[in-house]
Amino acid sequence: MMMRDQFNFDMKQIQSYLEVLKQGSFTGASRRLKVGQATISHHVGQLEKTLGVRLINRTARGINVTEHGRAFRSFCEALLRNVEVLAAELAGDAAMGPVVIAASTIPAAYILPPRLTGIAERHPGLFFKIEVTDSREAVEMVKEGRADIGIVGKEYRNRSLVFTPLCDDEIVLAAPPGFPDRITIADVAGLPLIVREPGSGTRKTTEEALGRHGIVPSSLRVVMECSSTEGIRESIASGIGASFLSRRAVELAVKQKRMKIVDVKKLEIRRSFFSVHSTGRALTRSARALLDALGK
Repeated sequence: MMMRDQFNFDMKQIQSYLEVLKQGSFTGASRRLKVGQATISHHVGQLEKTLGVRLINRTARGINVTEHGRAFRSFCEALLRNVEVLAAELAGDAAMGPVVIAASTIPAAYILPPRLTGIAERHPGLFFKIEVTDSREAVEMVKEGRADIGIVGKEYRNRSLVFTPLCDDEIVLAAPPGFPDRITIADVAGLPLIVREPGSGTRKTTEEALGRHGIVPSSLRVVMECSSTEGIRESIASGIGASFLSRRAVELAVKQKRMKIVDVKKLEIRRSFFSVHSTGRALTRSARALLDALGK
């Protein structure tokens, strides 16, 4: 069993390893970090020697990260975030630094922009990096330390995470102009539907609401799956099918008469959006400032 004093690696080795994974090759990492490829290979090799496991499989087609490599990547990403926190704390208020926000599609497009207005003026030096993904992946990014804060449309039970409600939202059935104005819940199963990807909070909330009325996902007539709200919106306008989307995402298109909101009798789908952060990782001053602003 490896003892703690045997973990002898430095930040340059960690940066080299993460860059290889990010670029997908040793050559790409070498160019990005502006050091020789032999140096990158040596860094990764020393990490593997120190840890006693293979982190990366080298093949003729490129590289593949191993299971041990994925676990070590999570550790390295969390370590770098903690180093940034320490640097910010030691520098004091003058160094706010960047805030990485993992946000699902609707918060990134319709909730964050107006709430971020004015924050930068109140906090000079504050910089936001928004990673747009689905709710499930956003939560994973926060858990693994790849993001400071997540903004998601679904609350997931986890003792290491804190979810704080931000605002409410309504999910509606958006359809091409030629669809009926009103249908029953039973009619939904026969509609050509466009759905979000499995990790989407919109999809999960919709499936749960339909399930309470006895409609299971396997009974739906799904004609397309799309990870982009914009892609779904354009597909609806083109007449491909209908979709359950946030009212926020379709209001303009409805006003332009490119689509309509169909009234589904006795079906109301509401949800909350949440900010999420980890209790096991210290927040930077920048992240705390953002959370305070979001809570107002």
